[in-house]
Amino acid sequence: MSAPPDQQYDELYKVVLVGDPGVGKTNLLAYFTASEDEMAIDSSTNASKIFSNVRKPTIGVEFGTKIITHPNGKRIKAQIWDTAGQERYRAITSSHYRRAAGALIVYDVTSRTSFDNAQGHWLKELRNSADTNSTLLSCLMLVGNKVDLDPAEVTSDDHESAVLAADGILDIRASAKTGQNVVEAFEKLVIGNISTSSGTAC
Repeated sequence: MSAPPDQQYDELYKVVLVGDPGVGKTNLLAYFTASEDEMAIDSSTNASKIFSNVRKPTIGVEFGTKIITHPNGKRIKAQIWDTAGQERYRAITSSHYRRAAGALIVYDVTSRTSFDNAQGHWLKELRNSADTNSTLLSCLMLVGNKVDLDPAEVTSDDHESAVLAADGILDIRASAKTGQNVVEAFEKLVIGNISTSSGTAC
């Protein structure tokens, strides 16, 4: 039995979300895969309806999917894997880096520690775990989440851009709470980088 027309796709791409606990990976995924109604801003909270301040930490991995239409007409099914940031789940989560076509490395813009870990620990872990024939290491994006907050300590844009440019990593700042740049982040990685290569290179 064939899938309904709105669920049919031409290509499938697996993307992993990595980053420290509490940086907002699960809320980013929830917004990206939400319906238009769920994405709407609730005027009483100034947050999207899907956003939650009290999400439970991810245990192991969770995933969501969304069909994205490429400008060339191809329908791409993005399979997004949300990985736990806690050390005790590392053996489980790192296994999902293999065969991933790309990754979003998430940090909290109000936490310099989470930014440093994104640049050091998480990027290093992806490099150590990726399959040799995978496009993962050439399809990376650093996402600074929680731009709706007032940053207390955050690396400057100039410094961040210089560090990322040296490694060929894309970067964007977003808010899972308001939805700012969330869809753009996922689509830029999937459409702009992964799909243009037909899964072989970005």
